Amino acid sequence: MWPYLYESRSKDYYDDDDSGGSEPSLDWKFFLWLPVIVLFMFFIEILPILAMALYFFKDVYSTLKRTVKSGNFSYPFLVKVGGAVAVILAVTYLAHPHGAPIQPSVFLALAVGFVFVFTILPVLALCLHRISSIHSFLEARIGPFISYGLYIFFAGILLLTIIFSNFTKQPSQTQPSPANTSEPADNSAPLELSPSATAASVYIPNRSVDILLDDFRQQPYQGETFYFYNRVGGDRGALNNSIVDWGDGQVTTTISTGNTWGGLWMSLNHPIREGLAVNFSAVLPQQILPMYQAQVIGIKIQIAGGTPNKTFRIELKDGNTWSWEKEITLSGRRQGVNVDLPPLQNVSQLVLVLDHANPGDYVSIESISLTASTPIVDTATAAFVWSYGMLLNNWNPSTGLVRDKAKDVSGEFDAIQATGSLAAATAIAKQLGIIQYSDAVAIVNKISDTLLHRLPRNHGLWPHWVKVSSAGKIDIVPATEWSSVDSVIAALALLDAQSYLGLDTTDAEQMLRSIEWESLVTESGISHGFTYSNELIPYAWDVFGGESWLVELAYASATGNAATLAYPSPPTANGSGFIDEMAWLYVLPPSGPDYWGTDWASYRVESAEKQISYYATNSASPCFAQHDLFGLSAAEAPVPARVPKENIYQAFGLGGQFAPVNDGADLLGSAVVSPHYSAMTASLNPQAAINMWSWLIANGYFSPLNNVESLTFPSASNCNSTNAEWNQLKGSWNLALQALGWGRYLAERNGQVPMLWQATEANPFLWRGYLILAPNEQNVILPVTQQDQKLSAILEKSNVTCTGDAIYTRSLPGIYQYKTIDAYGNVDYYSAEQISRSQSSTDYSAVAWPPMDSSISPSISTMTASEVENITTKFGEFQALRVDTTREYRVLTMNHSDPSGAVETNEWYVCGVGLIRGKVNHTGTYQLRNFERQFVIELFSYTPLP
Repeated sequence: MWPYLYESRSKDYYDDDDSGGSEPSLDWKFFLWLPVIVLFMFFIEILPILAMALYFFKDVYSTLKRTVKSGNFSYPFLVKVGGAVAVILAVTYLAHPHGAPIQPSVFLALAVGFVFVFTILPVLALCLHRISSIHSFLEARIGPFISYGLYIFFAGILLLTIIFSNFTKQPSQTQPSPANTSEPADNSAPLELSPSATAASVYIPNRSVDILLDDFRQQPYQGETFYFYNRVGGDRGALNNSIVDWGDGQVTTTISTGNTWGGLWMSLNHPIREGLAVNFSAVLPQQILPMYQAQVIGIKIQIAGGTPNKTFRIELKDGNTWSWEKEITLSGRRQGVNVDLPPLQNVSQLVLVLDHANPGDYVSIESISLTASTPIVDTATAAFVWSYGMLLNNWNPSTGLVRDKAKDVSGEFDAIQATGSLAAATAIAKQLGIIQYSDAVAIVNKISDTLLHRLPRNHGLWPHWVKVSSAGKIDIVPATEWSSVDSVIAALALLDAQSYLGLDTTDAEQMLRSIEWESLVTESGISHGFTYSNELIPYAWDVFGGESWLVELAYASATGNAATLAYPSPPTANGSGFIDEMAWLYVLPPSGPDYWGTDWASYRVESAEKQISYYATNSASPCFAQHDLFGLSAAEAPVPARVPKENIYQAFGLGGQFAPVNDGADLLGSAVVSPHYSAMTASLNPQAAINMWSWLIANGYFSPLNNVESLTFPSASNCNSTNAEWNQLKGSWNLALQALGWGRYLAERNGQVPMLWQATEANPFLWRGYLILAPNEQNVILPVTQQDQKLSAILEKSNVTCTGDAIYTRSLPGIYQYKTIDAYGNVDYYSAEQISRSQSSTDYSAVAWPPMDSSISPSISTMTASEVENITTKFGEFQALRVDTTREYRVLTMNHSDPSGAVETNEWYVCGVGLIRGKVNHTGTYQLRNFERQFVIELFSYTPLP
């Protein structure tokens, strides 16, 4: 049983983060230093040894003979040398980097040895022989080399050990062990997959990026007099009744009558009334691990002018608490402020004050930005981490919901499809090692509880948008529809995340089953849902594209049938890019023709190439071609102030069955790109996507707190990057699309199967519908049963008894599929066929102890069987016999790593089922470091034999 637990000792002990060790692997830079190291060793190590050996062997015999005869020893030089060398070796032992080829215990042994040889033995010689001539012997013959050579020699050993250890110890991103819960401890699944691109990873020190707070170029929407928001989604306003002129490209603050000070304020992420701060020492949400965080290290303000000799003060505050401030004197001319910041924690607002002033005094400001330091230098990683960070920042951990936009107050306008998609993006972040398993589970469980147990439903559907009352009640936003596609996207995304993280998917599956599909199916397709007033929406998902495919998938999974699709062949309705690729962010794309005959593999590549080449071959925007920018997909217009409010949101696209090309030129007078589309196609053309996002980052349009909804170059401008106009909206839906797109690419680049694709086959409910829509697919990850009966119902009908049966013969005939998760997070599926109750194909009692191969034997082995206890599984609640075992081991090794530890197992056996759940907890010590790992096995599906 549990063959997946067998692992070679080299992987278990030398290749795991928890062990603190790694297999020796020389960095290529080591060979550049090799000649220097060889010369260093020759002059500092070998020559002193040769010289001391020459002098010693030349005179040792005659000198010792004379000194022993004289019987007069009084020079304690060797005692001093021994003590000094012992100290050097002890320091080396303490400073030793764990994981180096030379184990720290070797240095400890050498230190003890030198104390014995150079201290204890000479003292014994002093007591026994009283040799007196050793002083003159050392002083006259080898004294200089003893005095200097030994110290140089052992100092050289210390230096070489540190140098060599640093070259051979490979950097790793050690993560804390996951929490010890009843669910799988880790679920990364590095299953081999041919990556779309080869990653070239080179370490570069932290780099700086600018986070633009405001450039004051955003203008009020048509029909409004004020634009309330800055470039990071915070709001802004005047201080002390100041007169503020929000111009195009600068803001001017003038002191009003009767006041001696004034200015303006702005919040740094969300509206100020929420009081949500940004941690300047870790800008991204706290769940993101430190090696991916960014720290604010400076602030830059460009002043266009002001009243000379007046005091201008910059304040950073958290509520009413001052975090930092800086005063300067205005010159009256254009001047820049560039100030380094000390390490700061929470800051919720920036305040700019013109102080000690008179009415009419003023200051004009062109731009304000923060300087941040980040360890992320890879464009794709930055694109995912920052997109995911901004999406997670839009999430409210109290309600479990995601606000529609960063500038919305949480609870006023929350988006359901984005909330479910955050769960999926969180699972991807876990797979990529961006967050810990325990944090991923906490986020997904909170989202699950809100969506499945607190959200209102109508005909089984969730609303598109919801609001949260002050009492915490969640209700539909007035005039919003009960949406079929939003319900499907949110439920599928949640189900994917739960499946990958090893959580129970029963309620998510039941939600999709409980949709009143019969009332939604029309002659042309599945309806969009119901109106706010509970009328069936006359429009249907009846046209080829990702939205229709996902809705059909949910329908097929729930009912076992495919619904009609009036227009099943390409193109999409309007050619908007996200429709081409959206479905394959959530499920595995078919490799062959689907139910309607579409070859998605070819279609996806061709669609991406058309998007990439559109501006390269079209004169609509030479600037986009010059900067390798592309992507026409649904988004807000780059400059909302230029268009009527009802036209701000546009289905930009290449045209489709019912719409012509919409590249923005007719609406704005200049063409548009929507960056989220390039993120969605990163797996198809990595270089094109990376080129585009590298440009966005380099020019300050995308940062840990800045996002680009859409971008244009005005027709009258040149192609200088500073002339671009852009919409800074941090909309949760498009943030989710770009995070899922970059996350999928990174997983493939790492040689992993994207976790959302894994869930397609790992979940029988999804796989059933998938095989209906993709009947030509092969089962590449999991042979899935079509058995829908609950195991509890089968057992009840069978009326089995297990009195006197061995635990490994307690199961009924059938095919048992187990989901296994090993200590490294690898997910696998193990199938066992039970032929009869008297003959099992698998001996469930033969546990393969993970750390023990043929060379390691347990020294202590115990087994206990507790009373029968209740256990809850995806099949229901059962009474199970719990069997616990413990084995201990200790191994003495040549390199003194001396692994030791204990392996404890908990197994639950159900009458009529056999093993239904098992856990292995392996704790121990390796290279003086403690570790803890978990292994999990769970019954996944059961098919009775005919």
